Amino acid sequence: EQAARARTLAAAPIKAGAADIPRLKALLADAFRDDPCLQWTFRSGAGFLPALGKYFDFALASQCLQHDAMFMSADGNAAAVWLPPAGLKALSLPPTQMLRMLPRLISMTGLTRMTRAIATGDAMEKHHPPQPPHWYLFFIGVPSHARGLGLGSSMLEATLKHVDAEAMPAYLDNSNPKNTRLYERHGFRVVSEYRARKDAPPFWGMWRDAVKN
Repeated sequence: EQAARARTLAAAPIKAGAADIPRLKALLADAFRDDPCLQWTFRSGAGFLPALGKYFDFALASQCLQHDAMFMSADGNAAAVWLPPAGLKALSLPPTQMLRMLPRLISMTGLTRMTRAIATGDAMEKHHPPQPPHWYLFFIGVPSHARGLGLGSSMLEATLKHVDAEAMPAYLDNSNPKNTRLYERHGFRVVSEYRARKDAPPFWGMWRDAVKN
């Protein structure tokens, strides 16, 4: 019964705003705690979860909030964060912003992994399809205690309705092979496989064609 209610709430997500960022950040940090690419990029050991929290804090507040496409279920058990076509430039940080961000970046990666984070950002930017205009699924997550209940699927289906209402394609970078089937079920297909460096785990770029209304 609880699982059914959680699925119902994930299927009818609400828009998240600035006041929801602490809750959203905690949800995503928990959801991505076993993500291979993030584990490779950020601090290891006890510093990893705090680093993840700082990363999501930055991404949500600085890159996503202004584009008004952050969704979560009312019970906080699922979230999806999108960027609309006009918001994709938020993904590339100009050199001046990167310089200003260095102290924050080092707090997430430590000195030894800073180059990993920069390589990851470069690789993602290089493999992101420049055309045609599309929506970008930045993050989708379910906290560890709510996995396996179909909440991610319900959330993805619900938020894809906004994309399909505009008859737009969509793209995502899949950093965890466990999620490939979920995305494929919702119409995404792998169009690229790449690594930040030779010693890094792979990403899969996945594309979903526009649904004609």
